[in-house]
Amino acid sequence: MTHWFHRNPLKATAPMKFDFGAQASTPLARHMCSDIRQARERLLAILPDPNQDLGVLLAATEAYFSLLHGFIEPTEGPKQGEKKEQPPSQQPGQDGEMLEAEDDGPSGGASLGAGDSKLRNAVKVKWSNTLGAPPMVMRDMVFEHINMLMNVALWYSKHAAKIAGSSEEVSEVEAKEIHRCLRSAAGMFKYIEDKLLHKLFEKPGDGTDVDSRILQAYTLQCTAEAQEVTLARAISLNHTSSLISALAHETARLFRKTSDTLKSVEESLVNKWRKYCDLKTAFYMSQAHCYNGQTLLNKDECGKAVRALKESDRMYEKAELLCQEYAKTRGPGVSVRPEQHTFFQKLRPVVKRILEKVERENGFIYHQTVPAEVPDLEIKATYGLASPVEYEAPSKSKEWTSEVYNGFKVSTENPTEKKNEKDEPIKPVKEVPIEQTDKDQSSCLIS
Repeated sequence: MTHWFHRNPLKATAPMKFDFGAQASTPLARHMCSDIRQARERLLAILPDPNQDLGVLLAATEAYFSLLHGFIEPTEGPKQGEKKEQPPSQQPGQDGEMLEAEDDGPSGGASLGAGDSKLRNAVKVKWSNTLGAPPMVMRDMVFEHINMLMNVALWYSKHAAKIAGSSEEVSEVEAKEIHRCLRSAAGMFKYIEDKLLHKLFEKPGDGTDVDSRILQAYTLQCTAEAQEVTLARAISLNHTSSLISALAHETARLFRKTSDTLKSVEESLVNKWRKYCDLKTAFYMSQAHCYNGQTLLNKDECGKAVRALKESDRMYEKAELLCQEYAKTRGPGVSVRPEQHTFFQKLRPVVKRILEKVERENGFIYHQTVPAEVPDLEIKATYGLASPVEYEAPSKSKEWTSEVYNGFKVSTENPTEKKNEKDEPIKPVKEVPIEQTDKDQSSCLIS
């Protein structure tokens, strides 16, 4: 089965020069500033192209995050017996000032704790939101870590979509890479929510990318899409109809859960995204009832099989309507007509064929009453369910030594901002389109 995935645009960011001036008081400190600036630029240059080799992205990601580590946690830990100060409830750095920091250790200022690098709030970080909310600005390198990792996860999902759309028949090797990329992306989103979000100095705004509902939705979507690959594999290998039905039901449940997670978010931000989840829910419910009907026929329960197939046909028609609504809905995502895609068109003949078969068999052989109630679906598949791959953050670069760290002399004057400097708007990322080879489907363009 050829896959089709909705994709939100990559996050855009303002340049970070890491220009500490005289406060990077040693050549080693200045060299660190140069290294992390170049590492960030390299990674940002790779992310817009989903055709890039996975190994290239992995190397760039590890290089940047290993250097960023030293801007988040101190290279030399707090001295024994030193009282740990907690971050205050107010938002730090709103006035653009840095608080006095000790020369040889973590900041003793109110905005930093003993486990924080004295550089953690030394740079203003600005990122856009994937759903169109106003850009976010924080003086927090954990915020930088979250947004850059989120972009990496989005790249993984786009890379998977690129492979899925590269040919009408996806090979086993390609299917495995798609599956792994989607599970890896889900693991990154989950890591952000579980391990990083609570560390932010500032409370995340509603509808932004650091809103826990948005992160949960991304995790669920990527997991559901990974399961689509498993389901397609089960169909291609002619696994039992009961297993296929159970997998389709579980996939529909994940897409429904994704949509429900976004229900309380401002509609204008997530309407198109929810339409995608809703149409996939209806599609996989149709598939679940279709294969459940085949299972019931195999058990000589032909009356129930007819009812299951009629429900499958009804859910397919619902999915068709949702596809049309998706194409008309404005918002972040891709401009396509899903009902014209091979992934969607392949199911209808299967539903029609099995429905005609069970109605014919019931009329000639079984003569069973068709019940009014839809036969129950199996609640959960016994195996084949997808789950996020646990993300492991790169360790701190060996370039970070106490000599490098102590070479930064952080003072009350903000080293990275100039007085009267204009706040330039963030330019959207110019992404390489995800091409589709399906003859009935146009290229997926990020809007």
